Amino acid sequence: MHPLLYRSRPGGPRLPIFGSLRAVRRRTLATLVVLVAVAIPASASRRVVDGAGRTLTLPDRPHRVVCLAPSIADTLFALGAGDDIAGVTDYTLYPPEARNKTSIGQPLRPSLEGIAVLHPDLAIGISTFNDADTIRGIQRLGIPVFLVDPSGLAGLYRSIDDIGRALNRPDEAKALVARLQAREQAVRSQAAQREGGSAQSSRRPTVFVALALDPCITAGGGAFLTELLTAAGADSVTADFPQAWVRLSLEAVLRRQPDFVLVIRDVPFGLKQMRQRAGWRSLEAVRAGRLLRIDDRLQYPSPTAFDALEAFASQLHAAERHLPADSRPAAPGHNEILHGAQP
Repeated sequence: MHPLLYRSRPGGPRLPIFGSLRAVRRRTLATLVVLVAVAIPASASRRVVDGAGRTLTLPDRPHRVVCLAPSIADTLFALGAGDDIAGVTDYTLYPPEARNKTSIGQPLRPSLEGIAVLHPDLAIGISTFNDADTIRGIQRLGIPVFLVDPSGLAGLYRSIDDIGRALNRPDEAKALVARLQAREQAVRSQAAQREGGSAQSSRRPTVFVALALDPCITAGGGAFLTELLTAAGADSVTADFPQAWVRLSLEAVLRRQPDFVLVIRDVPFGLKQMRQRAGWRSLEAVRAGRLLRIDDRLQYPSPTAFDALEAFASQLHAAERHLPADSRPAAPGHNEILHGAQP
């Protein structure tokens, strides 16, 4: 055994470091469980079913909540429960005041120690996003983990209601959902009016979302982003793929010839980089400079997405006025897909 793998103890045998570290980790976890149990005061509790169909025992009014995804924190602030947030994950950007909250680390692998020292009485996560081992680790600390599934606009509305029940704020949740649904309907109505308003706008503009250039990755029909683009009045040329994220050949993109190319704000590429690539500069939208930078909040399944939805609808309306009258979308073909991919 290599000598560096051992640690000497005065007056005793050399001990393997790895074994001792495992013992320390076990003792640390056991200590954290005790500390969390002691730190959480006894309070009235109730039984609540979460978005994954699990029945949990929750405090009557949680007031130290850990948010296991950025969109969860945004939803809590929108419900007026920002003061009840004890911790958030990295990359929590919205609303801006959420950035002042204590970070518990990466969304997929948050620090259990970092969570424990916050003494939370509830953690809220996403069933299709958060790691199962992480959820079990938090539960072993004696902290209930309430899960939601904000897939699509319907799922987003449902998740707000679910979080409202978890926080014992059902009235606030219902009022928030009603406001967001009204905003969605207003955007859809405006898009419908534009479509029938003139011969030039008699059809919906087509778009392609470029999440990465090499390999070419885009949003499919299963992406929350695609649903919002549709609500704003655009048709994604890759909406016919059921996956959320799709990897395509560049030839497939060229055959579809979208009116606009969309890129997320702050990505490290744009028209200049596309025009430097032989394949991309063959795309009519790139040659004509029809590239729109869209708000990254369109990817957030939470209330902040509606600010981005309204902004994109206005952006699209201004841009489509300059489309050539004979512009027509290309017919798609499912044989163009390479394989599903996560961006």
